Amino acid sequence: MMKFSTSAFMLLICTAALLSTTEGSSKPMHLRCECIQTYSGPAIPFKRIQSLKVTPAGPKCKYEEIIATMKKGEMCLNPAKDWVISLKEKFNQKNVTSRP
Repeated sequence: MMKFSTSAFMLLICTAALLSTTEGSSKPMHLRCECIQTYSGPAIPFKRIQSLKVTPAGPKCKYEEIIATMKKGEMCLNPAKDWVISLKEKFNQKNVTSRP
């Protein structure tokens, strides 16, 4: 009888541990940078970019990431380039003036 009780207790502990790790996790957490490679080439015209996503440096990635969305897809931009900084400022001004 003692052997059965120990086995049942261990099963209960393992089940509780498994449930506690999966419970409450609503969305997956990515612990790495999204941008593997950044574009530093010639400036992309402002009109070609539909949106700009800026992710500041933090615990997930030690670099600031700027992802431009265009009709043909997304592209990571080099945040150190002058034209990218200018582009980011234009999008910030556009978003500030378009809000009611």
